[in-house]
Amino acid sequence: MRVKPFLATFFFFTFAFSGAFAQTPPATTEPPPTPPAGATVDPKAPAVPVTVGTEGDRDTNPTPDKVQQPEVASNELKLRQLAELVEDLKNKVTATKFRLQLLKEAMTAEKETLGGARITIKHVNKMGGAFKMIRLRYLMDGKLVASYSDAGEKDRELLAKKEITIPVGHVSPGNLRFRVFVTYQGNGYGVFKYVKEWKWEVHNTYSFNAEPGKDYTLEVQGVEKGGWTTPLDQRPHIQFQLQSKALVTKEEPKPAKTK
Repeated sequence: MRVKPFLATFFFFTFAFSGAFAQTPPATTEPPPTPPAGATVDPKAPAVPVTVGTEGDRDTNPTPDKVQQPEVASNELKLRQLAELVEDLKNKVTATKFRLQLLKEAMTAEKETLGGARITIKHVNKMGGAFKMIRLRYLMDGKLVASYSDAGEKDRELLAKKEITIPVGHVSPGNLRFRVFVTYQGNGYGVFKYVKEWKWEVHNTYSFNAEPGKDYTLEVQGVEKGGWTTPLDQRPHIQFQLQSKALVTKEEPKPAKTK
């Protein structure tokens, strides 16, 4: 029978596996560190947690949220303070404008009472269809009073009008010197299209003595001089007309009522 060889093989493998398992050392745990000599250990003290992992794995830095939180709060405070400062400045500017407007009205009333003069300029365009006004400037005593150019849509519409009123306002009595500059562009059609490339600037000066208590209207006319045989560049001309009236109309005394 073959029972004996089978039993012999079985006992051989059993012995081999039991020997291998017998050689594997049992798992041991590292004993806790012993306190230094002379130190007393409180048995009721809580156990100190042990950090698992290497020194490089430990999160020794605080989280970004904890770092940025104070900085974000500081920035919000600064922005709020800046917004309050801007609002305060706006209020101060508005108050200053209001005070200046009151001062201006008071000075205007004082000028009318003390005998100031008021000036209004009326520009009248009497040029023919061959001339298109594209720029207009007025200066009073060397200071710019008004300026218009066809580069802007509003000014373009204004320059196309036959009459332009420019309120200068109240001025102190005395000699006034006005200077006007007008620029024209040729306005040609058909065979005269080339005229559109031509430009002329004409200027003239007018002075007068403004008397106290007077309301002056200075009418400035752009006119053509000469005839149809006069060259185009010699036609533009500026002339002045001055009109005045009392600034404050005095009321006539009413007749006394008879009983």
